[in-house]
Amino acid sequence: MRMNQSYWQKTVKMPECPIVNTDLKADIVIIGSGMAGVSLAYQLKDLPYRVIVVEKDMIGYHTSGHTTGKLTVLHGINYDLLNKYYDIHYAYLYYLSNVEALETIKSIIEKEHIECDFCENEAYLYTNDPQYVPLIQDIEQLFHAFHVETLKDPQYLESIGLKHQAVFHPLKYIKALVEKCQESGVDFYEHSQVERVIRNHNNYILDVNHKQIECQYVVHATRYPFIKKGMFFAKIFQTKENIDYRKQNGMKSLLSVDIHKSYRPVKDGGLYIDQESQNWYALDSVPLRGVPYIGEIKPDSKEYIIYGFQKWGMTLSQVAATLIKDLILKRENAYKELYSCQYFSFSFLKEYQRKIMNHYYMGFIKPRFDYLTMNEIHKEEGGIVRYHGKLLAIYKDKQGLCHVFSPYCPHMKCIIQFDKKNKIWICPCHQSTYDVYGRKLDGPSLKSLKKKKI
Repeated sequence: MRMNQSYWQKTVKMPECPIVNTDLKADIVIIGSGMAGVSLAYQLKDLPYRVIVVEKDMIGYHTSGHTTGKLTVLHGINYDLLNKYYDIHYAYLYYLSNVEALETIKSIIEKEHIECDFCENEAYLYTNDPQYVPLIQDIEQLFHAFHVETLKDPQYLESIGLKHQAVFHPLKYIKALVEKCQESGVDFYEHSQVERVIRNHNNYILDVNHKQIECQYVVHATRYPFIKKGMFFAKIFQTKENIDYRKQNGMKSLLSVDIHKSYRPVKDGGLYIDQESQNWYALDSVPLRGVPYIGEIKPDSKEYIIYGFQKWGMTLSQVAATLIKDLILKRENAYKELYSCQYFSFSFLKEYQRKIMNHYYMGFIKPRFDYLTMNEIHKEEGGIVRYHGKLLAIYKDKQGLCHVFSPYCPHMKCIIQFDKKNKIWICPCHQSTYDVYGRKLDGPSLKSLKKKKI
């Protein structure tokens, strides 16, 4: 059984695709086969382009395979923040783009007769803390300014809800889209990690599995940048949350604005995100300007990025797919400037400044002074140890055998830490993850931890 296997991954068999084992040519290469990459491939499948999708692991294996499957335009407190740091027009455009995306997904499910446990429901934000009542009331006022009908749930001190939201099985949906794309000639490759993207005159060369793919257009549809162009890796940070599937059932989608707690209904049960959850974990990337980066890295470069869905990737993936398609075709799109990757907001950065500083403190400073001794590491646990003046990462297995690695994440040399709950090593700076034996699980790092001897 795979590590960190979600409810979705346990309840569907995804397509198996070949690896890249020869040089290839295409018009468009999409890097990443999550919801965004596959939705874009679906949008492009009937156009006169040869499209290739390359995935470093398996289709839908990472973020899309660990999501909570919510299809909603009620994106937490985002609208309040967008109104605060930009203006109401900005917040309204964000709302409209997600409404259109939700309707597009619904129409695709109906058109393609996709069996993906789709079910309309109501989605709510709520609080039982008087301190947060004004926040929800401000969000409610914004939606009323958008001429949107809102709901209340009387069991909470304050709440705001929307009708006609939905939940679905994201991997069943992705699987169906992949099959439709393959019927139209789109090629998917798994276990094919892109190591480098190089501009070669008017084309791009991608290094994959010691082979090369040549293309005119390249789209980075990954959760977090593995490239350093545009310094986008510094304009995003990642968050982790734990999720449980439990038999308790309810019909509404719920999200608290003041405590780490939310709920999504699924077939025969529900998904719970709270302090007790531990079935699997999910990583999400958060843009430090409030909206994802979706667009061309540089004008007329034919290189596009899709980064930073901040837990709302199901609708925003479709926003991205439609927008990137329009950019490739040189068509007008009302949301081009909203999601353009050509701007940054230092004022919005204030919302996350303390959290970002803590990430870097944990990655660069704290472990140099706060480390363990060998005797403090118990069986099936890990930690950072100073040994003969050097820091080492050590995991002690069931038999008491020590597995030793460099503690420095290959991405940016932050010092990793051991997550006891999930039994993984994780980089506190950019959330690259590794199994207990130092093998890379998830990026942005492209390499595993270096093994050491003591």
